[in-house]
Amino acid sequence: MKNRKVNIFIADDIHSGGINLLKKYFKLIEFKKHSTENLINSISCIQCKDKSKKDCLVLRSTRIIDEAIIKKLSEFTSIRLIVTVSAGFDNIDISECRKNGIDVMNVAGGNSISAAEFTFALILNAAKSILTANDMMKKGKFDSTQFHNFELTGKTIGIVGVGNVGSKVAKLARAFSMKVLGNDINPSLKNKYRFVKFTGLNKLLRNSDIVTVHTPLDDSTQNLINASNIRLINPNAIIINTSRGGTIDEEQLIKRLKLKKIFYAGIDVFKNEPGFNKKFTKLNNVILTPHLAGKSQQSRKRMSLMAAMCILKYYSYRRNSEKLLN
Repeated sequence: MKNRKVNIFIADDIHSGGINLLKKYFKLIEFKKHSTENLINSISCIQCKDKSKKDCLVLRSTRIIDEAIIKKLSEFTSIRLIVTVSAGFDNIDISECRKNGIDVMNVAGGNSISAAEFTFALILNAAKSILTANDMMKKGKFDSTQFHNFELTGKTIGIVGVGNVGSKVAKLARAFSMKVLGNDINPSLKNKYRFVKFTGLNKLLRNSDIVTVHTPLDDSTQNLINASNIRLINPNAIIINTSRGGTIDEEQLIKRLKLKKIFYAGIDVFKNEPGFNKKFTKLNNVILTPHLAGKSQQSRKRMSLMAAMCILKYYSYRRNSEKLLN
């Protein structure tokens, strides 16, 4: 039976799996391709002004929900739950939501398999010159002598953030017979992943052939790799970022790549998405992708269903989660 007292407002495009599940229990109203300002106006026009209601807004990480937006949501709508269909929620001002009585949920881990696999695709491309060789062949050139490829076996990978994604990258690295260093603020991970040698960030940067970042973005991880510690990275090393753009100082990374003080970089995330620093495009030792790592057919469906489950649990629907997610 549908809960007629709760409206679920869908602001962005999500997989039909979660949509179809929610339709069984709630009234869904979709506002795809609306600006956030127009979205708020539309919601305030059609919903009842009963402040006791607790309606829900579903969105993706590309939509910024800042202090001004939150105040409007609180004042002019009955939105009391925001669900972001993403692993992180750095696009939402969490503290301001708390002040205004709005709960926030995300779907951590839903795209971790895709993100870990993509991370390794970037690593393999850097180690094996796949993209560069492909471009050369398409220009009619057949020359294997100019490449400096190397094997991953025996190399050391340093994983900054051994959480949902980082731990899966560690397992993939183990399959390649790599040595695995890890850095994380969670001490319990040392017992969970005994094949990872946990160490301080500076030591990890200094001793890794490949550095890959998998931390959430918050005040403690903003410019985690910066002017002072990026110098510790070996000039022959690869650096990968599939977490959030703000975790690495982009200007410092560009400078090191330009000076050949870092061998290669694979960058999937940027500080001001969908914009990005065009200086990256002038470099021949970097591969750039548009925040693609966590996106796949499987992860989109999984995250959509996980978001639906968050909403069902929030509104006290008791269902078997495994049955709903399969």
